Amino acid sequence: MNVMNEMNTSEVRKALEEVPSESLAATSDLMTSLSARKSRRWLLRGTVAGATGLAVTGITAAALTATNALHAQAVHAEAASGGANLTEFFSILATGEELFATFYRLGIAHHEQLRINGDALIALEAIRVEEEIHRRFAIAHGGVPATTHFSFPHGDDTFEDRALFLETQQLAENLTNGALLAWIIDMAEMGLPRLAQIGGQLMQVEGGHRVVGRVIMDADPWDNWGFGPVVLDNFLQVPAAVKAAGFLSPRPGNDFEYHPGPTSFPGVIHTKP
Repeated sequence: MNVMNEMNTSEVRKALEEVPSESLAATSDLMTSLSARKSRRWLLRGTVAGATGLAVTGITAAALTATNALHAQAVHAEAASGGANLTEFFSILATGEELFATFYRLGIAHHEQLRINGDALIALEAIRVEEEIHRRFAIAHGGVPATTHFSFPHGDDTFEDRALFLETQQLAENLTNGALLAWIIDMAEMGLPRLAQIGGQLMQVEGGHRVVGRVIMDADPWDNWGFGPVVLDNFLQVPAAVKAAGFLSPRPGNDFEYHPGPTSFPGVIHTKP
Protein backbone atom coordinates (compact mmCIF):
# COMPACT_ATOMS: atom_id res chain seq x y z
CA MET A 1 0.00 0.00 0.00
CA ASN A 2 1.49 3.39 -0.96
CA VAL A 3 1.76 6.46 1.25
CA MET A 4 -1.53 8.02 0.05
CA ASN A 5 -3.49 4.82 0.69
CA GLU A 6 -1.98 4.51 4.19
CA MET A 7 -2.94 8.13 4.90
CA ASN A 8 -6.49 7.68 3.63
CA THR A 9 -7.02 4.46 5.58
CA SER A 10 -5.73 6.01 8.79
CA GLU A 11 -8.06 9.01 8.34
CA VAL A 12 -11.04 6.71 7.98
CA ARG A 13 -10.05 4.73 11.04
CA LYS A 14 -9.80 7.90 13.12
CA ALA A 15 -13.57 8.11 12.81
CA LEU A 16 -13.98 5.03 15.00
CA GLU A 17 -12.82 7.09 17.97
CA GLU A 18 -15.67 9.55 17.34
CA VAL A 19 -18.47 6.99 17.32
CA PRO A 20 -20.25 7.03 20.72
CA SER A 21 -20.39 3.69 22.46
CA GLU A 22 -24.19 3.97 22.64
CA SER A 23 -24.30 4.15 18.83
CA LEU A 24 -22.31 0.95 18.59
CA ALA A 25 -24.62 -0.69 21.11
CA ALA A 26 -27.67 0.43 19.14
CA THR A 27 -26.15 -1.02 16.00
CA SER A 28 -25.53 -4.30 17.77
CA ASP A 29 -29.15 -4.38 18.92
CA LEU A 30 -30.29 -3.67 15.38
CA MET A 31 -28.24 -6.54 14.02
CA THR A 32 -29.72 -8.88 16.61
CA SER A 33 -33.31 -7.78 16.03
CA LEU A 34 -33.06 -8.33 12.29
CA SER A 35 -30.89 -11.45 12.32
CA ALA A 36 -33.55 -13.78 10.92
CA ARG A 37 -32.22 -15.13 7.68
CA LYS A 38 -34.27 -14.90 4.54
CA SER A 39 -33.71 -17.15 1.59
CA ARG A 40 -34.46 -16.13 -1.96
CA ARG A 41 -33.41 -17.66 -5.22
CA TRP A 42 -33.69 -16.60 -8.81
CA LEU A 43 -33.05 -18.99 -11.66
CA LEU A 44 -32.22 -17.56 -15.07
CA ARG A 45 -33.12 -20.00 -17.80
CA GLY A 46 -31.84 -19.77 -21.35
CA THR A 47 -34.00 -20.46 -24.34
CA VAL A 48 -33.79 -23.66 -26.28
CA ALA A 49 -33.04 -23.22 -29.97
CA GLY A 50 -31.43 -24.82 -32.97
CA ALA A 51 -32.46 -27.59 -35.35
CA THR A 52 -32.43 -30.19 -32.59
CA GLY A 53 -34.16 -27.92 -30.11
CA LEU A 54 -31.47 -28.73 -27.54
CA ALA A 55 -28.96 -25.85 -27.86
CA VAL A 56 -29.16 -23.22 -25.14
CA THR A 57 -28.86 -19.81 -26.77
CA GLY A 58 -29.09 -17.52 -23.71
CA ILE A 59 -31.59 -15.47 -21.82
CA THR A 60 -34.40 -13.96 -23.84
CA ALA A 61 -35.31 -10.31 -23.46
CA ALA A 62 -38.58 -11.35 -21.82
CA ALA A 63 -36.78 -13.56 -19.30
CA LEU A 64 -34.34 -10.77 -18.49
CA THR A 65 -37.17 -8.30 -18.00
CA ALA A 66 -38.97 -10.73 -15.72
CA THR A 67 -35.81 -11.32 -13.72
CA ASN A 68 -35.22 -7.60 -13.31
CA ALA A 69 -38.79 -7.21 -12.09
CA LEU A 70 -38.22 -9.96 -9.51
CA HIS A 71 -35.04 -8.25 -8.34
CA ALA A 72 -36.86 -4.92 -7.99
CA GLN A 73 -39.65 -6.58 -6.00
CA ALA A 74 -37.07 -8.17 -3.73
CA VAL A 75 -35.42 -4.80 -3.08
CA HIS A 76 -38.74 -3.17 -2.20
CA ALA A 77 -39.74 -6.09 0.03
CA GLU A 78 -36.46 -6.08 1.93
CA ALA A 79 -36.37 -2.30 2.26
CA ALA A 80 -39.92 -2.32 3.65
CA SER A 81 -39.11 -5.14 6.08
CA GLY A 82 -36.50 -3.05 7.88
CA GLY A 83 -38.80 -0.09 8.49
CA ALA A 84 -37.25 2.95 10.18
CA ASN A 85 -34.00 1.10 10.77
CA LEU A 86 -33.30 0.77 7.07
CA THR A 87 -34.41 4.36 6.46
CA GLU A 88 -31.33 5.42 8.42
CA PHE A 89 -29.13 3.26 6.20
CA PHE A 90 -30.62 4.67 3.01
CA SER A 91 -30.39 8.22 4.38
CA ILE A 92 -26.67 7.79 5.05
CA LEU A 93 -26.25 6.37 1.55
CA ALA A 94 -28.19 9.26 -0.02
CA THR A 95 -26.10 11.83 1.86
CA GLY A 96 -22.83 10.25 0.77
CA GLU A 97 -23.87 10.03 -2.85
CA GLU A 98 -25.03 13.65 -2.74
CA LEU A 99 -21.67 14.70 -1.30
CA PHE A 100 -19.63 13.01 -3.99
CA ALA A 101 -21.96 14.04 -6.80
CA THR A 102 -21.17 17.56 -5.61
CA PHE A 103 -17.44 16.82 -5.63
CA TYR A 104 -17.47 15.56 -9.22
CA ARG A 105 -19.73 18.39 -10.40
CA LEU A 106 -17.23 20.93 -9.10
CA GLY A 107 -14.30 19.00 -10.53
CA ILE A 108 -15.92 19.07 -13.96
CA ALA A 109 -16.70 22.78 -13.62
CA HIS A 110 -13.03 23.50 -12.82
CA HIS A 111 -11.50 20.99 -15.19
CA GLU A 112 -9.37 23.62 -16.93
CA GLN A 113 -7.71 24.69 -13.68
CA LEU A 114 -7.23 21.02 -12.80
CA ARG A 115 -5.81 20.22 -16.25
CA ILE A 116 -8.33 17.43 -16.72
CA ASN A 117 -9.46 17.10 -20.32
CA GLY A 118 -10.24 14.54 -23.01
CA ASP A 119 -10.90 11.00 -21.83
CA ALA A 120 -10.24 11.97 -18.22
CA LEU A 121 -12.96 14.61 -18.31
CA ILE A 122 -15.37 12.18 -19.97
CA ALA A 123 -14.68 9.73 -17.16
CA LEU A 124 -15.50 12.35 -14.51
CA GLU A 125 -18.74 13.21 -16.29
CA ALA A 126 -19.72 9.54 -16.33
CA ILE A 127 -18.84 9.18 -12.64
CA ARG A 128 -20.99 12.17 -11.73
CA VAL A 129 -23.95 10.52 -13.46
CA GLU A 130 -23.30 7.23 -11.65
CA GLU A 131 -23.23 9.00 -8.28
CA GLU A 132 -26.52 10.71 -9.13
CA ILE A 133 -28.06 7.36 -10.09
CA HIS A 134 -26.97 5.94 -6.73
CA ARG A 135 -28.37 8.97 -4.89
CA ARG A 136 -31.78 8.60 -6.52
CA PHE A 137 -31.81 4.88 -5.76
CA ALA A 138 -31.27 5.62 -2.06
CA ILE A 139 -33.99 8.29 -2.02
CA ALA A 140 -36.43 6.02 -3.85
CA HIS A 141 -36.12 3.58 -0.95
CA GLY A 142 -36.78 6.11 1.79
CA GLY A 143 -33.42 7.81 2.19
CA VAL A 144 -33.44 11.46 3.21
CA PRO A 145 -30.14 13.33 2.81
CA ALA A 146 -29.02 14.85 6.10
CA THR A 147 -27.78 18.01 4.38
CA THR A 148 -27.26 19.60 0.98
CA HIS A 149 -24.15 21.54 2.06
CA PHE A 150 -20.72 19.97 2.29
CA SER A 151 -17.10 20.84 2.97
CA PHE A 152 -13.89 19.45 1.55
CA PRO A 153 -10.64 18.82 3.41
CA HIS A 154 -8.80 21.48 1.37
CA GLY A 155 -11.71 23.84 0.75
CA ASP A 156 -11.58 25.91 -2.44
CA ASP A 157 -8.03 24.74 -3.12
CA THR A 158 -9.49 21.32 -3.90
CA PHE A 159 -10.70 22.61 -7.25
CA GLU A 160 -7.71 24.76 -8.09
CA ASP A 161 -4.86 22.36 -7.41
CA ARG A 162 -4.72 19.14 -9.45
CA ALA A 163 -2.79 17.18 -6.82
CA LEU A 164 -5.22 18.17 -4.04
CA PHE A 165 -8.22 17.31 -6.20
CA LEU A 166 -6.90 13.83 -6.97
CA GLU A 167 -5.83 13.27 -3.37
CA THR A 168 -9.36 14.16 -2.26
CA GLN A 169 -10.85 11.93 -4.95
CA GLN A 170 -8.87 8.97 -3.66
CA LEU A 171 -9.90 9.67 -0.08
CA ALA A 172 -13.54 9.97 -1.17
CA GLU A 173 -13.51 6.66 -3.02
CA ASN A 174 -11.63 4.87 -0.25
CA LEU A 175 -14.28 6.08 2.19
CA THR A 176 -17.06 4.97 -0.14
CA ASN A 177 -15.61 1.52 -0.72
CA GLY A 178 -15.09 1.01 3.01
CA ALA A 179 -18.64 2.15 3.70
CA LEU A 180 -20.14 -0.22 1.15
CA LEU A 181 -18.13 -3.13 2.51
CA ALA A 182 -19.73 -2.38 5.89
CA TRP A 183 -23.16 -2.12 4.19
CA ILE A 184 -22.74 -5.59 2.72
CA ILE A 185 -21.91 -7.27 6.02
CA ASP A 186 -24.71 -5.40 7.84
CA MET A 187 -27.31 -6.40 5.28
CA ALA A 188 -26.10 -9.99 5.29
CA GLU A 189 -26.35 -10.12 9.08
CA MET A 190 -29.86 -8.65 8.89
CA GLY A 191 -30.86 -11.46 6.53
CA LEU A 192 -31.39 -9.12 3.57
CA PRO A 193 -29.52 -10.83 0.71
CA ARG A 194 -30.76 -8.65 -2.14
CA LEU A 195 -29.72 -5.44 -0.37
CA ALA A 196 -26.37 -7.01 0.47
CA GLN A 197 -25.98 -7.86 -3.21
CA ILE A 198 -26.79 -4.28 -4.19
CA GLY A 199 -24.03 -3.13 -1.87
CA GLY A 200 -21.71 -5.29 -3.94
CA GLN A 201 -23.08 -3.81 -7.15
CA LEU A 202 -22.43 -0.31 -5.82
CA MET A 203 -18.96 -1.22 -4.59
CA GLN A 204 -18.01 -2.59 -8.01
CA VAL A 205 -18.75 0.81 -9.51
CA GLU A 206 -17.06 2.83 -6.76
CA GLY A 207 -13.96 0.65 -7.02
CA GLY A 208 -13.85 1.58 -10.68
CA HIS A 209 -14.02 5.26 -9.73
CA ARG A 210 -10.99 4.82 -7.50
CA VAL A 211 -8.99 3.28 -10.34
CA VAL A 212 -10.06 6.07 -12.73
CA GLY A 213 -8.52 8.56 -10.30
CA ARG A 214 -5.29 6.58 -10.19
CA VAL A 215 -5.17 6.53 -13.98
CA ILE A 216 -5.61 10.31 -14.11
CA MET A 217 -2.88 10.81 -11.51
CA ASP A 218 -0.63 8.40 -13.44
CA ALA A 219 -0.15 6.18 -10.40
CA ASP A 220 1.92 3.01 -10.71
CA PRO A 221 0.26 0.59 -10.90
CA TRP A 222 -3.22 1.87 -11.69
CA ASP A 223 -4.94 -1.00 -9.88
CA ASN A 224 -3.02 -1.72 -6.69
CA TRP A 225 -5.37 -3.49 -4.27
CA GLY A 226 -5.35 -7.26 -3.87
CA PHE A 227 -8.11 -6.91 -1.27
CA GLY A 228 -9.98 -3.79 -0.26
CA PRO A 229 -9.13 -2.66 3.31
CA VAL A 230 -11.72 -3.13 6.07
CA VAL A 231 -11.89 0.23 7.85
CA LEU A 232 -15.37 0.31 9.44
CA ASP A 233 -17.15 -2.16 11.69
CA ASN A 234 -20.62 -1.22 10.47
CA PHE A 235 -22.36 1.16 8.11
CA LEU A 236 -23.78 3.40 10.86
CA GLN A 237 -20.22 4.57 11.55
CA VAL A 238 -20.08 6.21 8.11
CA PRO A 239 -21.23 9.73 9.13
CA ALA A 240 -18.49 9.95 11.78
CA ALA A 241 -15.89 8.70 9.31
CA VAL A 242 -16.95 11.16 6.63
CA LYS A 243 -16.97 14.04 9.12
CA ALA A 244 -13.55 13.09 10.47
CA ALA A 245 -12.22 13.17 6.92
CA GLY A 246 -13.38 16.78 6.51
CA PHE A 247 -16.49 16.47 4.33
CA LEU A 248 -19.33 17.35 6.73
CA SER A 249 -18.27 20.62 8.33
CA PRO A 250 -19.43 23.39 5.98
CA ARG A 251 -18.56 26.93 7.04
CA PRO A 252 -18.03 30.27 5.27
CA GLY A 253 -15.34 29.79 2.67
CA ASN A 254 -15.74 26.01 2.67
CA ASP A 255 -19.42 25.46 1.94
CA PHE A 256 -20.42 23.67 -1.27
CA GLU A 257 -24.05 23.04 -2.14
CA TYR A 258 -25.44 20.02 -3.92
CA HIS A 259 -27.25 20.61 -7.23
CA PRO A 260 -29.19 17.83 -9.00
CA GLY A 261 -27.36 16.32 -11.93
CA PRO A 262 -28.13 14.15 -14.95
CA THR A 263 -28.84 10.43 -14.72
CA SER A 264 -27.74 9.45 -18.19
CA PHE A 265 -24.51 9.68 -20.16
CA PRO A 266 -23.42 8.06 -23.42
CA GLY A 267 -22.02 4.61 -22.71
CA VAL A 268 -23.21 4.33 -19.09
CA ILE A 269 -25.20 1.11 -18.84
CA HIS A 270 -26.90 -1.01 -16.13
CA THR A 271 -28.62 2.03 -14.64
CA LYS A 272 -30.91 -0.04 -12.43
CA PRO A 273 -29.79 -2.62 -9.86
